[in-house]
Amino acid sequence: MSQRLVEAVSQVFGVGREAAEALLEKRVFRIMSYRGIVYLALRRDYGGHREGTVLAVGRREYRLVPGYPPISRVLVLSRAMPRHFVDKVVVEEKMDGYNVRVFMLEGEIYAATRGGYVCPYTTARIRRMYGPNLLDLFEEEGNSLIIVGEVVGMENPYTRFPYPESPGFAFKVFDIARNNSFVSIEERNKLVSRYGLDQVPVLGVVDKHDVAAVRRIVRSLEERGREGIVLKDPDYRVPPLKYTTGHINVEDLRLGMKFFFDEGRSFLFPRLLRQIFLAFEEGWSPSKLEAEARRLGEALLRPAVEAVHSVASNRGLYEEYVLVFQSEEEASEFEEYMSTLGVQIVRGQVTVHNGELRILYKKLKDTAVRIMNILETGISPLD
Repeated sequence: MSQRLVEAVSQVFGVGREAAEALLEKRVFRIMSYRGIVYLALRRDYGGHREGTVLAVGRREYRLVPGYPPISRVLVLSRAMPRHFVDKVVVEEKMDGYNVRVFMLEGEIYAATRGGYVCPYTTARIRRMYGPNLLDLFEEEGNSLIIVGEVVGMENPYTRFPYPESPGFAFKVFDIARNNSFVSIEERNKLVSRYGLDQVPVLGVVDKHDVAAVRRIVRSLEERGREGIVLKDPDYRVPPLKYTTGHINVEDLRLGMKFFFDEGRSFLFPRLLRQIFLAFEEGWSPSKLEAEARRLGEALLRPAVEAVHSVASNRGLYEEYVLVFQSEEEASEFEEYMSTLGVQIVRGQVTVHNGELRILYKKLKDTAVRIMNILETGISPLD
């Protein structure tokens, strides 16, 4: 066990060396490595640190990247907004991607996912697209900053949603942390603008009682098929809240039900709950309720039945995505990382475009195995 690693754990968690060694042996962390650094991904809340916290250890220094705090979800806007906020509310678009924290260690940029893993693919893409801008920001504003954003677009291995303005891969900043606290929205906007970064769209600033204005914003997003909003205090005096559109609730269910054993009840019920209270707050008429019930029922049943037919006819059941790499070495690095996490992926077609590798991956899903067992035995795995 690296003495440098033990020393870093000892200092961060305020324990002696023996206690630090014991923590490492108890598997409170997952020990990983990436291009010259060793890092610890905190598996669960521990010692005042959130799950997903990263302790990255380089040759000369280490960097603690706190886990990103969960954001409470609003079900009834008219009740939550006036009670939760102080006065003004910043309304930002909630984009459908995956949460990434970008940090610098010993002059290099790294990108950590919500779970606390330094993803080789995400890191490489962000370095190529935003590296010079981010390095300037860290060097001039302080290398202890943490830039938090959403990776969106279709060229990623986690969450793919089609954004016309960001079709491939984009990193949209929504928070900047300094000394473990988020800077104000105004300061974040200035830093993003000054260093030429992208950020999530700011859709308005409203009074906390102006629920009607927020509903108009949500309706506009609904009409465009977007995900939803995040409501923030301009100075972070209270935590943010999030709210999703009815469109995305149903579309999430439609996508999730293709792999219904993988997604499970923890995925399905929260989205049903959102639709229940959306119907209540908007006061759906009987005809509106009937139309939405039909849409919801189709989203739940059709993709699941199609998945069973796909397995039964030996067409397979995969999640597919295309990733872009600069080299074969970069692709192999990503594949090894996914294997380490226990994620099974299979290479498909490989093409070369503008000197870059474009590789189709198929991600194997447990739902296919479960369906096959049911088709063979006729017995349900659930009561």
